[in-house]
Amino acid sequence: MISTIFYMPKPQLKLLFRYGLVLLILFSLKDSIISQQTVCDHVVKGKVLDQVSTEPLPFATVSILESGQGVITDINGDFIIEKVCLEEFHLVIQFLGYRTVEHHHDFHHGDPIIYLAPEETLLDGVVIEGSRIEAFKSLAIQKLEVNKESLLSNSVGDLTESISGISILKTGSNISKPIVHGLHSNRVLVMNNGLRHAYQVWGEGHAPEIDPSHIDEIKVVKGAGTVKYGPEALGGVILYNSKKPQLDQKLKGSLGTSYQSNGRAYSGQVNLKQGSHRFAWNAGGFGIKQADLKSPNYNLSNTGKREYGGSFNTLFHLPKIDLQVSGSFLGQELGILRGSLVGNLQDLQNAIDRSEPNPTFDPTYEIQNPKHKTQHGLLRTNLSVYLGDHIFKLQYGVQRNIRKEFDVRRGELNERPVIDLELTSHNFELEWVQPTIEKWNGNSGFQWFSHDSANKPGSNPINFVPDYNVSNIGAYTIQSLKLDESTIELGVRFDFQNLSVADTIRDVTIYSNKVNFANATFTLGYRKNLSEELSVFANVGTAWRPPNVSELYSFGYHFSRIQFGLWRYNLEPQISTPLNQVFDETDRKVPSEKSLKLVSGIEINNEKINAEFIIHVNRINDYIYLRPFGVTTNVAGTFPYFIFSQTNAFFIGSDWDFRYHHSETWTSEAKISYVYARETENNQSFIEIPPLNINYNLEFSKGPWVAGMDLNYMAQQWNAPMVIEPISFQNGGVEVNPDEIFDFTDAPNAYFLVGGNLSYTYKSLRIGLRAKNLLNTTYRNYTDRLRYFSDAPGRNFILTFGVDF
Repeated sequence: MISTIFYMPKPQLKLLFRYGLVLLILFSLKDSIISQQTVCDHVVKGKVLDQVSTEPLPFATVSILESGQGVITDINGDFIIEKVCLEEFHLVIQFLGYRTVEHHHDFHHGDPIIYLAPEETLLDGVVIEGSRIEAFKSLAIQKLEVNKESLLSNSVGDLTESISGISILKTGSNISKPIVHGLHSNRVLVMNNGLRHAYQVWGEGHAPEIDPSHIDEIKVVKGAGTVKYGPEALGGVILYNSKKPQLDQKLKGSLGTSYQSNGRAYSGQVNLKQGSHRFAWNAGGFGIKQADLKSPNYNLSNTGKREYGGSFNTLFHLPKIDLQVSGSFLGQELGILRGSLVGNLQDLQNAIDRSEPNPTFDPTYEIQNPKHKTQHGLLRTNLSVYLGDHIFKLQYGVQRNIRKEFDVRRGELNERPVIDLELTSHNFELEWVQPTIEKWNGNSGFQWFSHDSANKPGSNPINFVPDYNVSNIGAYTIQSLKLDESTIELGVRFDFQNLSVADTIRDVTIYSNKVNFANATFTLGYRKNLSEELSVFANVGTAWRPPNVSELYSFGYHFSRIQFGLWRYNLEPQISTPLNQVFDETDRKVPSEKSLKLVSGIEINNEKINAEFIIHVNRINDYIYLRPFGVTTNVAGTFPYFIFSQTNAFFIGSDWDFRYHHSETWTSEAKISYVYARETENNQSFIEIPPLNINYNLEFSKGPWVAGMDLNYMAQQWNAPMVIEPISFQNGGVEVNPDEIFDFTDAPNAYFLVGGNLSYTYKSLRIGLRAKNLLNTTYRNYTDRLRYFSDAPGRNFILTFGVDF
């Protein structure tokens, strides 16, 4: 299966061939590119810090290995080496009582920040280099550095949720996708190691399949990021970045394992890295096996999971050229709560009313239907060419996503997936980072991506979504003007997208259609440093998103409910959903979503305080949403059904993140997030908007010991829509207003969770213990799609071991 996941059709093979030809030409001309007149006017500057305390290290020695030039850091740990002739060289950083660091540096990267490790810790020093230019200086960008133990004890979704302003839309505990400022799925763009992550994003129960073993940091752009990254970034952009290979590095590695009490889950992970003068690589792999989870009062049957994957990154380095080739693979088998499968309307009402899901079995590692099986493969190449002060970046990536969803069916049908989709995606990007001219700098680019999705025959008599192809071409430019302590930023972009669909059953085409979308977007931002500790920023930008294939063409049964896309039903004179009839833009206009988002905030950074306070406002026209509409009856019983609708929406909210360093050993952090959303045409509330969340963390760190306590309060969603119980529809007891938004049950009560962690490091060995829901609180999460059927998991102890070698 892995060997077939990168199948590529002929047109894309031709494109890859041309791309390879460009690489060969560039490498053949490398000698003429490299041979330029030597100029001795370069300046190297940076900062040296203690890796454990992050305090500056004054009087450290910083020297250039090749030339012997060197300086001593000042009282703030800063250094400057002037009149450097070499364009690439090795920095050697030394300080008594700390491990010496040797770092390969060139002037194509930002000023280095060097973290030296005390000798008694046996840790490696760390060097962080920024890009020469970062887009979106005026936007709120939060970064989370991921350590190895975090990946062993948390899912990718759990790690993302720890960032202020981020919530998670769940389908039980195994399936989660990020919510940014109240928006999710096609409105939050996920970037996986520099590529637009390609998966069946249209499904609320479809999580991004990202291999956690290669994640080094998570960045969240909280704003309309459409100008840089393209359509679908109405809420923001989440970037999962891998560790770039380091040159001149001996073979090193790490091993880690963990065990979780809830679900009896055990996992393992291995990472290796090595680098020479011109070539470097790293690689990793992981696996996890989990049995059924348990709520405080009962077993959550069929919630086991299996995950396995691996990744690699390589770097080929020349003085004027960097070539990176990377890849990853992830396989999953995810069980879905057996008690969430309802046969008809009465079953749904019974499931909501009962205190325990039915059926409930003894815990087991066996995963039965309903379940999801997915595979995701990614291969990426990135070429950077440095020509004087110009940087040109060329990137190509291919991804293959295989998704199989199984339902509980009779006989042989139980072995066949009800949804069986294969998605092949290609991404191409050309970016120019222009030289700084006086106070101006910026970057411009051209991007193209395509998604080809096909239903495999024999899975279901009726395809839930048709076969589809999406092709998008976009071009952008972002320019930045530096004025003393202020920065003004302007970006514009234009996109053209084509969507082609065809629904074929038993080699007979039921329908086909093509539709085009086009849009221009902009961003305008301002940032001012009021002092060394205080800065303010504001950004206003537009974003857009064409309707996806599910919103237009979904038809039939999917995960315990029936739903219909905008072009699969008609409301006049009464609602009808003909199987062999499809509407189009001549029958019902479905314009793209278009938003105008304002993000404004204050940042404070000094020795005691690191804080950020953000206010965001988002107006979205032609907002597409799925809502309950009524009931339908067939031979299996009476079912609720859902339809997609369009309206206008308004979102406003705030994120507060305040971190205070009480002393060298004590640190605390408080985070508050709230978003208010409203349907403006009829003044109604939406479903699954995250409620008020308050989190407080207290951490103690001294020597090899780290201990922490985590307190989390989730309020009840008081801005929830009206409730109509499923049983009310029985025998036509309720008539639904076509414009009315409602839910089947009340929003869950507020809850308070307590967690904690303890870790110890001895030389290269790390041991950790973490507790979640320590008080074994019974609760349900409003943004969990299974809140109708069961409580959330109870107390969980997680033990982790790690060793470096």
